[in-house]
Amino acid sequence: MEPSRSVSTCTPHMVEVTHVFDIFGYSNHRGIGNDKFISSGTFSVGGHDWCIRFYPDGFSTDKLKNNFISVFVELSSVRSKVRASCDLRLVDQTTGLSSLVHKTEPRMFIGGEQSRLAPQTNIFKNLREIEESVYLQDDRLTIECVVTVMQEPKVESDLFLKIDVPQSDVGRHLGKLLEEGEGFDVSFDVGGETFEAHRLVLAMRSPVFKEELYGSMREASTAQRITIEDMQPAAFRALLYFIYTDSLPSSVDLEGDDKVLNSWL
Repeated sequence: MEPSRSVSTCTPHMVEVTHVFDIFGYSNHRGIGNDKFISSGTFSVGGHDWCIRFYPDGFSTDKLKNNFISVFVELSSVRSKVRASCDLRLVDQTTGLSSLVHKTEPRMFIGGEQSRLAPQTNIFKNLREIEESVYLQDDRLTIECVVTVMQEPKVESDLFLKIDVPQSDVGRHLGKLLEEGEGFDVSFDVGGETFEAHRLVLAMRSPVFKEELYGSMREASTAQRITIEDMQPAAFRALLYFIYTDSLPSSVDLEGDDKVLNSWL
């Protein structure tokens, strides 16, 4: 027996959560300082806690630089280590649709370390881009964050067993059907001899018989007994044997009848 074949598939298992952080009274938050931030509520993704950090005056060691805002996604779970991606988006206050500002491709986030934050740039948007845009309306700014956590992939294995298919012996079974003479539903008169057979088998194996028994010539052959004028009994016997067994009898003389026999196949 040949060896069996096995196949395994690996499917990523991801958990995605979208968190919306609505900031009302945006202008009132300006001036709190470069190192001050407002944190969103905590949200869970894949069993880990996350939050959004919003720095109205931008996160910078240079206190004179406050012409931008900073936004970070933070892995809040201190002892967590997780592979994730995140998108930070701003919501158009007139349409409710969000636009991508920063995208962080899948990477490791480690709680309590610098890698807990994304993105790795402190400039989220320049103030002019924010304050003269559809993202800030009625002193309201809306940040949308999409966090996707990559969990352990799902691996499945399938074993395909090789089945030993026995050699086809349909010819032997059909030959036995002919030999035992069960279920015959049509007979032929050939040179004074009578031969019986099964209409379906004949039609399946011979287009001539199919036309004779089921085609346009059917009305002429609806009788249970059909006369064959152009063939000798020995040749017709060999023809039936071939139709049922896909082989010829070991001892048969078809001299002069071979072309007639071929014309029925």
